[in-house]
Amino acid sequence: MVNLAEIDDTISTYIKPQTYPVAIKMLPGEEGIPGLAKRPLRDYGTPFAVCQAIALCRKEGLTIALDRESQSCPIALVGLGLVRPEEYLSGKYPLVPTNQPAEARRKIAEAMPRFPFGKFNFILMAPIRSASFDPDAILFYGNGAQIMRLIQAAVFSSGEALTSKSTGTGGCLFSIVATILEGVCKYTIPGNGERRLGLMDDGEMGFAMPKNRFEEVMIGLKLSHEGKQTYPISPGYLKLDYKFGAPAYVELRRALVESSK
Repeated sequence: MVNLAEIDDTISTYIKPQTYPVAIKMLPGEEGIPGLAKRPLRDYGTPFAVCQAIALCRKEGLTIALDRESQSCPIALVGLGLVRPEEYLSGKYPLVPTNQPAEARRKIAEAMPRFPFGKFNFILMAPIRSASFDPDAILFYGNGAQIMRLIQAAVFSSGEALTSKSTGTGGCLFSIVATILEGVCKYTIPGNGERRLGLMDDGEMGFAMPKNRFEEVMIGLKLSHEGKQTYPISPGYLKLDYKFGAPAYVELRRALVESSK
């Protein structure tokens, strides 16, 4: 099994992220929370939204633990299984966009991935370079090209396309909860909260991988790099006389044209 230091080294070499990748752990109780972990109510006197906590981890390098009392976003409370979901699933609360039909809100709520109520009581997060726990998932943020490279790494061995969902809201849940529940990698579109409270750039996207995929993605990242899928992307692709570097592209095109005559 690849360790977190190896993941950090591999990501730094091939992806060059501008912020720290974040290790995520769901916990049933306080056991396993490091002593250095920040607890919002205790240490700051106010609750945090998950997207705020993620921002502090990936930008400031903090380790943070959130429970029901210290997590302020109602949608994330439902998704993390920290509260009963029925009120949210009803669709009767005019969340942003406030003019959306109640039936549409209900469908969005039903589509949101969520852990069963009571299964977990804490979410713990830290940069992978300083995490002292065994994470359930690792979450990355980067530009479209960086996320593309991680997708390429995730499909390198199997060739199976990744599938992801988005409703334009609750992006942290599609990253964290869906990834852990399904045991597959996910690429994600951050929602309003991650952009307004998590201070994400307009061009940033997310990518999450569950524990059972760590080694596969890291191997895929190295091998796909050796196979000419690299970051940063080499310039010059707009040349009219651009020649594909791999002969197989020319051979494939010729075979496709010939077989279609």
